Amino acid sequence: MKLAISTALGLASLASASVVPRQGSVGDTANDWDGILAGASGAKCADLAVIFARGTFDSGNIGPWVGPGFRDALRARFGSVAVQGVSPDDYSADLAGYIEDGGTVSCAYSIADAVMTYASRCPSAKFVISGWSQGALCAHKSFDTSYGLYDSAVRSRVIALTTFGDPMDVWQDSETLPALPSNTKFLTYCQSTVPDPLCRNPLEDFPSSASGLIDWLVDMWETVDETHMNDDQRAAVADLLVELPKQAAGELGHLARDIFNGDIRRWLLTPEHFWYGIDGTVVTAAADIASVFKA
Repeated sequence: MKLAISTALGLASLASASVVPRQGSVGDTANDWDGILAGASGAKCADLAVIFARGTFDSGNIGPWVGPGFRDALRARFGSVAVQGVSPDDYSADLAGYIEDGGTVSCAYSIADAVMTYASRCPSAKFVISGWSQGALCAHKSFDTSYGLYDSAVRSRVIALTTFGDPMDVWQDSETLPALPSNTKFLTYCQSTVPDPLCRNPLEDFPSSASGLIDWLVDMWETVDETHMNDDQRAAVADLLVELPKQAAGELGHLARDIFNGDIRRWLLTPEHFWYGIDGTVVTAAADIASVFKA
């Protein structure tokens, strides 16, 4: 019964946001920085360079859920913007990287390396570092000066850290995230109509066993309403139904530990956590970034 209530409320929240479903494929990649990073002759610098770290289970380098909508909203808002995803070669976006590492250092390093390379070749560009879910943790970690953004001149040009469904609070007991430079605005967005459990306290109780929780999540995704999804997102649901139980099977010890320690929220990849690219949040984020850019 609680599952049915949650699903109905989730659909209501989407309807209240006046969402228009996007059909077809919108793509799961963004490679606007490639020419600059490769040192290609004739590659043009953008006024605003945005790098995005996708969430767990996401395909491509920006995924199908949040990245494409964010990319499109930024392009609609700015005349000169370049959007880049973190390479799958550096960041696999798998469950192990999230559960075992709280967001991988290799992802954070890749973000920082790309930003510093772009900055060295485009001295007037400003930057936004961004991410969703596990990618939000990577984005935070990219500010670590021991392996990430150590160049103070480059740090001074990062105008915002922008995160969606940011699980920083549920990792605060085991992960110490670096402080942001004073010039970097923290813009973070969390679904609240039906709370996203990774960034807000949930409304309902959850199974207390490791296998029971995974079965509960699979059941939820098997019955999720796909009305507002595009073709890429529908395909991603099918992939998630395969990858979630498969990858979770290798992490049951971590799940049991997290249940015992009261950290079960780390695992609650419910549909509400995936709506930021559908419910208009990414459009709000692009507008907020524009305000910071102009300040």
